[in-house]
Amino acid sequence: MRRTEKTWMDYDELTKPFLDPESDEGTTTVVVELRERMTKVEQQVLAQYTATAAYATLAQQSVDTARAEARADLDRTQATVIGLIDRLRTEMTNRVEGLDARPSISAGAAVSLDVTGRFAVLEERMHAMIGALEDCVRENLLLRRQMDELLQQKMQQEGWLVSSGSSSSLSLR
Repeated sequence: MRRTEKTWMDYDELTKPFLDPESDEGTTTVVVELRERMTKVEQQVLAQYTATAAYATLAQQSVDTARAEARADLDRTQATVIGLIDRLRTEMTNRVEGLDARPSISAGAAVSLDVTGRFAVLEERMHAMIGALEDCVRENLLLRRQMDELLQQKMQQEGWLVSSGSSSSLSLR
């Protein structure tokens, strides 16, 4: 609490007796005035306490609201990431099953083919696997770019900056 110029008392005033013996005022009058002042001080203290409690309640409500919003944000982000991972898993499973479903050479037919034919079939299967892996890498890179863009967008919306392009070194604005 700050003191203004009016509330400062001189040292002489502090050393003066509370009830001046030469005063015409009676003790009862002084006690009544003192009681009134104490009532006013008590009212001011209670008002200050009430205001502080109201501010604390508002702050707690704000914290609860911020927590709820952050939790909802986290849940949405988790749902998005899980959905993308499930989608990728499904696509990769379909591709692998597609490779397995290709007609393969039976054991009897493989014996009848010469070494060159078997080598050609093996080479063809290897090219198919390499193509599938390259597609997987391309899609993985595309997914990574999309995730980086999404992360970048979320960080900008929420007040985060990425220094030197990596999400590992975050700093507040």
